[in-house]
Amino acid sequence: MKRVLPFLLVLLFVWTVSFAQDGKPNMVIDSEIYDAGQVIRTGAPIEHAFLIKNTGASELRILDVKPG
Repeated sequence: MKRVLPFLLVLLFVWTVSFAQDGKPNMVIDSEIYDAGQVIRTGAPIEHAFLIKNTGASELRILDVKPG
């Protein structure tokens, strides 16, 4: 019985954590703001990549992006 109780507690914890997200997507962004510094208009585009990760349990769909 002494070995079964810790096992059951660990099993309960894992089950609780796995169902805590309710099947929803969860978007995590590495940084929400990008500072391009002082920009001189030369006609060249300014590019930056944002890392977006879905840590949720279902598909994350990004349908529209608008610059700030």
